[in-house]
Amino acid sequence: MFRTRQRQPIEQDAGDRPEPASPTSSAVVVIDDASFLDLTEGGYTIVDFWASWCGPCRSFAPVFRSVAEAHTGPVRFGTVEVDANPRTAQLVGITSIPTLVVFGPDGSEVGRSTGTVRRGDLEATVAQLAGR
Repeated sequence: MFRTRQRQPIEQDAGDRPEPASPTSSAVVVIDDASFLDLTEGGYTIVDFWASWCGPCRSFAPVFRSVAEAHTGPVRFGTVEVDANPRTAQLVGITSIPTLVVFGPDGSEVGRSTGTVRRGDLEATVAQLAGR
């Protein structure tokens, strides 16, 4: 997926816009349909696509949060709850969860992993991105 800044944000009526959930960590930003394009450009961003009913998503969330808290710096972390933000999930092509997607500084997708990710693998990805 490649996008340019000229792309218009996903439109929603104000009455349709779900309130973003409270972030569980200041190191992890909650991303919604309205903020997705702005929050996934300008630097490397790792986004966890999840749902509250998904057991593997719930078990991976503390790992994701812990890695985000341990790695302050150039790599950013965000979460998208797919049921509350179906337009973003559709735009990115999320077909199963959990899915991690890495977005580059221009907002284009540079990597993807479906299923739970081991902490060491996530840390290695963060270190690789931070070194770019």
